[in-house]
Amino acid sequence: MIEQAFLSFDTIIVFISQVAFISGQIFAILNPLSVLPTFLSLTDDMVPEERHSIVLNSTIAVLIIAISLAVAGNYILGFFNINLASLRVGGGILLMVIAIEMLGGLPRTKSLESHNEVAIVPIATPLLVGPGTMTTIIVLSATYSVITLIVSIFFVVLITYLLLRYSELLSKFIGRNGIRALGRFMTIIIAAFAAQLLYAGISEWLISWGII
Repeated sequence: MIEQAFLSFDTIIVFISQVAFISGQIFAILNPLSVLPTFLSLTDDMVPEERHSIVLNSTIAVLIIAISLAVAGNYILGFFNINLASLRVGGGILLMVIAIEMLGGLPRTKSLESHNEVAIVPIATPLLVGPGTMTTIIVLSATYSVITLIVSIFFVVLITYLLLRYSELLSKFIGRNGIRALGRFMTIIIAAFAAQLLYAGISEWLISWGII
């Protein structure tokens, strides 16, 4: 009984560690902090009720898209006959390009004029769930269990909801320049994750070729 209890405790610790690790990666590429300036701009002339409705609809859309990718990730890889090493290399290149664009001030957060249906397009996608987010979730789905990935997605979406919901308060507290600075910092995490994917993918290629 005692050994089983220790095994259960160890399993819980491993699960929590994996959720924390995965959540950090998804949060970095989702990067809701970089979306806040655009969100505030698009909803600037809206009453609080309208803004809150957009936040709720956006986060629900993000949750549905992300969970769909988490569940279908392995099937997508199988259908297109793509191995994990190739996906890591391709995803790493894509994420590195996205990180460079974001650092250069050309990111998903460029200004948009339309205020119609902003909850789904552009806030939920492509601002939050873009190609980088989709690639990251598919890569993670091939590495971790679906349950662990879904719990991580729920956690990240909850944080995203809170950031958007209280974006005005956050903007007043740290200022829009502070929000942009935090968003830029998250791009460094994205670049690091991209480098990690490239390293892992290329290493797997070299091993399969018998070079190392």
